[in-house]
Amino acid sequence: MQLVINDLLQSTENPEFIQRVVWVDNEHQLCFLVNIHEPSFPYSEEIHNIETLLNNGEVTKIATDPWAFSVIEEDLSEIEIEKRNKAWMVINQIYLIPDIFIPKRRSELIKMASKDFSLSTKTVRQYLKRYWSRGMVKNALLPDFNNCGKQQGKERKYYKKAGRPFAYSSSIQRAAITDEWKKIIRISLEKYYFIRSKPSLKYAYQQMVKEYFSKEDKKTGYKVLDTNRPVISYDQFYYWYRKWFKPEDAIHKREGRREFLQNYRAITGSATEDSMGIGTYAIDATIGDIYLVSSFDRNTVIGRPVVYLTVDIFSRCVVSVYAGIQNMSKESVRLALANAFEDKREFCKRTLDMDIDENDWPIHYLPHTILADRGSELISNELTQVTEDLNIKIQNLGPYRPELKAVCEKYFDILQDHISPFLPGAVQKDYMKRGGKDYRKKAVLNLNEYVQILVRTVLYYNNHNYLSDYPLTQSMIEEKISPIPIEIFKWGLLKGTGILRTMPLDAIRSSVLPKGSAKITPKGINFGGLYYTCAKAVKERWFSKARIQGSWNMGVHYDPQDVSNIYIRIDRLNYEVCSLIEQYEMYRGVKMEEVVSLKSERRQQEAEHEESSLNGAIQLAQDIEEIVKKAEKEANNQISNGEVPKDIKNIRENREKEREILKREKQTVVAQNNTGKQLNKVINHDTEPVKALDIFRKKQKEVLYDGDN
Repeated sequence: MQLVINDLLQSTENPEFIQRVVWVDNEHQLCFLVNIHEPSFPYSEEIHNIETLLNNGEVTKIATDPWAFSVIEEDLSEIEIEKRNKAWMVINQIYLIPDIFIPKRRSELIKMASKDFSLSTKTVRQYLKRYWSRGMVKNALLPDFNNCGKQQGKERKYYKKAGRPFAYSSSIQRAAITDEWKKIIRISLEKYYFIRSKPSLKYAYQQMVKEYFSKEDKKTGYKVLDTNRPVISYDQFYYWYRKWFKPEDAIHKREGRREFLQNYRAITGSATEDSMGIGTYAIDATIGDIYLVSSFDRNTVIGRPVVYLTVDIFSRCVVSVYAGIQNMSKESVRLALANAFEDKREFCKRTLDMDIDENDWPIHYLPHTILADRGSELISNELTQVTEDLNIKIQNLGPYRPELKAVCEKYFDILQDHISPFLPGAVQKDYMKRGGKDYRKKAVLNLNEYVQILVRTVLYYNNHNYLSDYPLTQSMIEEKISPIPIEIFKWGLLKGTGILRTMPLDAIRSSVLPKGSAKITPKGINFGGLYYTCAKAVKERWFSKARIQGSWNMGVHYDPQDVSNIYIRIDRLNYEVCSLIEQYEMYRGVKMEEVVSLKSERRQQEAEHEESSLNGAIQLAQDIEEIVKKAEKEANNQISNGEVPKDIKNIRENREKEREILKREKQTVVAQNNTGKQLNKVINHDTEPVKALDIFRKKQKEVLYDGDN
């Protein structure tokens, strides 16, 4: 076994005994060794003896040098550099091989250097011993300033106050910190600083002084500083606080572990590394920074939407975006998942009337894992059943740990910040502040238009966003894959380690779409206040049976994003699509929540109109009662005049007489109207006054003649 200079030989019996080879003669018969932990002059040893010890396992070679350390020149002080360089000059002058290893000749060299550099022989010997034991390099001669001060792990004992003296005199006495004072400082920190109200360190110090270093003033009854004995200074108080408690410990004690993990813990590693390839989707929801209007009436503000994002952790692709006006619930999560698993081109065409290219958003796969926080809608038994049916693992992250799905969390900010300047009704930072604008009054976009904008923005970030900080793998670099989300996703489909699956749309709908109960009625299949029909219902005459035998309920699946159709499960393999009847065609393509909102508005209008309706009914009743009262009064007058009681036998003849009377009254009214017209004509035409007067007289005679008859 070849021995070379600087080899380290460690004893098997005593691991602390390590020797360094400082020189080997030209014939490789003899070497010189020093103990690296107890610096001394080298001693000689035959190489074959060392080889024997190595072969027997009594000594082993080690690769780690305890004295090997890295030094940055800029970090050294001027004194350290000066002492090192001076020692280096001494070594360079006396280090003559092989003379330096011969005791007599070495002694002469040391004396010569002592005289030339005005140093003691002891100092020169220390330079040599340090040089040999610490690796025979220039930096081995650096002074051990890092060992100055107290011994590691032990505290210094002070008998007078440490630090520089005060520049100005004061009536307050100071002294060195004692064990009793340390105890007081600890108690004060726990009692006045590490509490929920989170006071300042200065407050804790003042409370300590008030409690432990004050006395009661007999005149005023207030506590005042006791100047007859020393008082802990704020600098001493602060020093021991910093000495005992690291910053993270202080945050733990004041803020709690939850707050520390959420906002203060170190964030190392990458979510991309943890995902192990495409197929790990993170899902989350937030309130959109915009006010929307109704699709039916743009003067009606419907509030801010709830936005769900699903993001593939590995590729940073946005898998789906869903926005609705209902609160975060199991139904909204189902819709977000349905969007994630559905073909995006078909989804955009069906729900948004929007055409996109197949390659713009080619993500319609089922993941192997879904990352979610512990929202109530995400830990429900119903969602667990959905994921089990689709063979998807759902992983709920710990509370207050948003950094575990930071990719999804950050996309909310990116998307909303990007589109906010373009959108009227978008909420800005001055919202709800004094003097801030009311952004509700500026709302013009409806839910459908807002989702279209979100989809366009997602397509931009999926296809054009260059991820400059993305950790490309070696394979990606070799294949020159651009760090663009959609390119990474496509690469992951072909060569990544992710596991994605496809499933027919019917199976996804039956598992993911919400379930409801519809009623078969004579008017159609009633669901959500709308009526549907289908070929099976017409063929089997469901509506006729409902009118004869009564209505019955039936389970259906529905898509709240489009009320145009509902789905009835026939058996395990087949289902029936039911469409809106013609009467409700105006709701085609409308979201369920908008239908609910419209009906709610109508019920509100009905409630607001209730007072007017009741007042009208009351007025009508009074008018009817007045007419009846007048008729009864006239009837009673006829009876009191001795006229004949009601003739109920000759109803037919009485009916004919009444008809004749009504006919004559009508003719009289017509004649009077014609006379009035002729008279107006006479007045307007002065050229024929005599003729007009003759006509008037003639008509008057006819009326009088009819009256006599």
